[in-house]
Amino acid sequence: MAWILFGQFLGFTGGFIGIKALTNLLGPEGYGQLALGITVSGVLTLLVYSPVANVVIRYFSVCRERGQLGLYFALLRKTHGRFAAAFLVVVVVAGAVTWLLAGAEWAMVALLSTIFGVVSGVNASFVSLQSAIRQRRIVALHQGADVWLRIGLAIVFVFLFGATGTSALLGYFLGTLLVTVSQWRYALRNPEIGGHWAAGKPDPGEEATVFREFSSYAFSFMVFAGFAAVSIYADRWIIQFHSGERGVGIYSAILQIASSPVGILFAMINQLMVPIIFEQAGAMGSPSQAEKSAKALRLTVTVSGALSLLVLLPLFLFSEPLVRLLTNREFAGYHQLLWICAAGQVLFQLAQLLTVKGCYCNRPRVYFVPKAVQAASFTLLALCLVSSMHIYGVALAVLASSFLYLLTVLLANRRLDA
Repeated sequence: MAWILFGQFLGFTGGFIGIKALTNLLGPEGYGQLALGITVSGVLTLLVYSPVANVVIRYFSVCRERGQLGLYFALLRKTHGRFAAAFLVVVVVAGAVTWLLAGAEWAMVALLSTIFGVVSGVNASFVSLQSAIRQRRIVALHQGADVWLRIGLAIVFVFLFGATGTSALLGYFLGTLLVTVSQWRYALRNPEIGGHWAAGKPDPGEEATVFREFSSYAFSFMVFAGFAAVSIYADRWIIQFHSGERGVGIYSAILQIASSPVGILFAMINQLMVPIIFEQAGAMGSPSQAEKSAKALRLTVTVSGALSLLVLLPLFLFSEPLVRLLTNREFAGYHQLLWICAAGQVLFQLAQLLTVKGCYCNRPRVYFVPKAVQAASFTLLALCLVSSMHIYGVALAVLASSFLYLLTVLLANRRLDA
């Protein structure tokens, strides 16, 4: 817990310093361009690499129990290699198309966002692997370093190349690349990882069987990612089409302030408890494994809800001075967005935590309907409210759709218990 707290503290402070520095250096328009670029990398990570990261953390304990760690690492290396080759083509095509349609500046945003998404995806797999093996000190230090390097290099490149979102994105990419290389080197130092990392060529039949198992598990998260791409990133594009880059910049900065304490809280909880819950569940071969993992999840959700209230209260009471402190007067005029965005994030994260139940039961597909409900309700409400309430309407759409998501996840979990 101490190492997790330390790592999240590094990320927390670095994130707020980054908001303060970049909102003032870039202004609402430049910050909006950076935010839109980050949505591109975020969608790529969600659709492609998030399913892989979920396989990494879920199946490490399963493959260790089966004596298949050599095969486990062989499949992960092969998967990431194929993705990297495919995205080399994507980077070139995306850059050329964007250049023709939107000009050189947005072409650079598309290129840097894509390669930033690839590097972030590889980094996410290392985070999942080291979380699964409980190398919490390594995870904490690298997560903190990732934030500080990204923000620090973004500021340096803004001064060197100009106050644009492209300059900041270059810093984000290089910062995460350095952290990913370090993650790889530290992972191989672990005897359990290093001893199986380059094991002999696996049996083709066994490899095909395990790959199908991995793919079946990951498929659910690929579908989830489609819904998540809408629910997490569509808000900025809806605002872009309605209000332009200035509206995106203001909304994104306040959303980031709201998301930081909520995200850090749930990141600590996930890093500490989810590997334990999965390890207790194991391969779910006995009733005791199911009982222990369910009890641990209930306790985790209860504590998370109580701590979330402690996070929300100061954001509601001191929204104006907090936004003014962390940005400037131009952003502070929209300070009431802070608690609305934070409440939406809390409800969404609680629902996400509850989906661990379906994951350790190896039935993540039970959450197709909840995720579809959340994405559809958000899109409908945001499109209806943005015209009359502008960025406030989008924030309220996130809050309402997150509440519906929580309710439908609870109903899905009841069906698992039936």
